[in-house]
This record gives sequence, C-alpha cells and structure tokens, in this order.
Amino acid sequence: MSSTIKIGILTVSDRASKGIYEDISGKAIIDVMKKYLVTPWQPVYKIIPDEEEQIKEHLRSMAEEGCCLILTTGGTGPAKRDVTVEATEAV
Repeated sequence: MSSTIKIGILTVSDRASKGIYEDISGKAIIDVMKKYLVTPWQPVYKIIPDEEEQIKEHLRSMAEEGCCLILTTGGTGPAKRDVTVEATEAV
C-alpha cells in the first residue's frame, strides 16, 4: 500500500498574493500533476508576495512539512524586484 506524498506548489506574485488577480500558473501546475501522477499525492499550495525572506521561509516550511518536491512559479520577471531565484538558491 502506498502512502500519499506531499508536493509543494509555491506561487510567488505580489499581485496574486493581494488578490488583485487570480493565480493561474499554480493552479495549472496542480491540474497537470493530477493528470500525470499515478501515485497518491496531496498539494501544499501557497501564494506569497515576491519577498526574499518570505520565499525562503515558505520553501523551508514546505520541506519541513514533508514535501518531497517543491515547485515555484510566478515572480516579478526580469527586474531587480524579482528575487525568487536568489531565495531558492539560498535555501
């Protein structure tokens, strides 16, 4: 009998985290994973602003919660404000 695994989906978006618009990419990741994964799994889904310390905190929290895979999506884009890559590398 296989147990349910946890997969983290972390959307990094200032505007989506404030409810200015809907997070499409994080939900799309969940939909794709549902189509392709045959192992029972549970999404750990969060939307946060593009703030380096919050990104680090949530990545660590997801790992501590037992996520065997953590996917990030979103970000500000090619601008100094986008710190998703740096925060991920630091963790």
